Amino acid sequence: MSLLPRFLAFSERRLLLAILLAAATLRIIGANSEFWFDEIVTVQYSVRLPALEIVSDYTSTNNHVLNSLLAHAAAVTWGERPWVIRLPAVAFGIAAVWAFYFLARAIWPGGVVLAGTFLFALSYPHIFYTQSARGYSAFMFFALLANGLLFRFFGAEGGGRKRFYGACYALALGLGMYALLLMAFVVLGHGCVAVITRCWHALAWLAAGLLMALLLYAPLALGLVNDLVSHPAWTGYSLWSRTFWEELRPIWMLLLIGVPPAVALLLRMVSTKPRVTALLVLPLVFNVALPAAVQTQGIHPRFFIYALSLVYLFLIEGLDWIGQHLISASRIIVLGLSLTSLAALPRYYSLPKQGFQQALAYINARRGAEDGVVGLALAGKALRYYDGNVLLVEDLAQLQQYLGRTRHRTWVLFTFEKALRQSKPDLYAWVKSATIPQAIFPGTIGDGAVRIRLWVPDKSVNFELQSN
Repeated sequence: MSLLPRFLAFSERRLLLAILLAAATLRIIGANSEFWFDEIVTVQYSVRLPALEIVSDYTSTNNHVLNSLLAHAAAVTWGERPWVIRLPAVAFGIAAVWAFYFLARAIWPGGVVLAGTFLFALSYPHIFYTQSARGYSAFMFFALLANGLLFRFFGAEGGGRKRFYGACYALALGLGMYALLLMAFVVLGHGCVAVITRCWHALAWLAAGLLMALLLYAPLALGLVNDLVSHPAWTGYSLWSRTFWEELRPIWMLLLIGVPPAVALLLRMVSTKPRVTALLVLPLVFNVALPAAVQTQGIHPRFFIYALSLVYLFLIEGLDWIGQHLISASRIIVLGLSLTSLAALPRYYSLPKQGFQQALAYINARRGAEDGVVGLALAGKALRYYDGNVLLVEDLAQLQQYLGRTRHRTWVLFTFEKALRQSKPDLYAWVKSATIPQAIFPGTIGDGAVRIRLWVPDKSVNFELQSN
């Protein structure tokens, strides 16, 4: 009988290895596709800086410091290619699948944890963020790891093992903050639980992790505060704004369907695992409540990425509950969710995040020798990364000045149509009225399709230009 636990543990390790190999494969496929706007900004204003400047000069909210440092080192070693710049994010994304298992295994039995880990490995949103050259996948890894270490800290017996878990926990918190400041919500959630339960040893290790983060951010502190105060709108939109909720439009139906079972599973976990539930859920509560209360800073839906792991952890709770009564039903659910996740991937792999290079190739195949190429606002900034001859136009006055000097056709490119319409309505109105639509290159970023239109210098167009 003593051989049975060993056999089961060996089988579990082999299955976990297979899941990690599948996760790695899904996150490596397409990792060399062209950059989208935020990645381009990250490369231009963070990754290309000297390492000392990355850790001491905060000039952009795109500087997710740990990712910028690692991407800089990768680019110095292997060159500035998409897969190289994304390498740290991909590595952390794969590691996050293991960290998910590490956390879940401290709460649930092995079989249901492997099923949940497999579904997390197939998660389209997690694959998406893993292949974005920013700090989100690193944050996910450290948040999951910190939770898993803290649970083991609580359950450890003996000073040596407890100190080991405590030190690793503090390290995960500190590096997690360095990866993304969203880790502050995890610190707040864990701190509240430690105070309420009077677990002073855990609070001491948490304070050590926070101190580590403060030391790492010390050279950046002045620039970080100045950036948040000077450019609050750059961080996103108000939680109460219509624009924020429009960004959530693609998942409205999923939210409506998922909220009732999530509430039921939350209540079940509260009754059976109160401290575990508090440690997992309180970071999300702070993540939602604080941005809602602080109106001076904006947010994007991606700032709630911590909730992604909670979805799959709640799913494990549901599978565990269902499996106790109807094991066949739990298997059907896992199969159905697996197929649903896989069904979303072919389209994802077939499209770039934003098709800037595709758009330029389309124009270069059709433009005349004297034709001009203009990129509006954000599109212009991104396009100049690939072609420095593209003219960046920020407003209608600048566009009028350019068109007043040319008698040749001009290709006009723009992206993030809703943002352009809201932030520069006069420029958007001119584009819609005075240019001829040519092509649209869709991408996987919401509203990130790259749109091409053509301005032809004739009397009617010039009249519209002057009337605007």
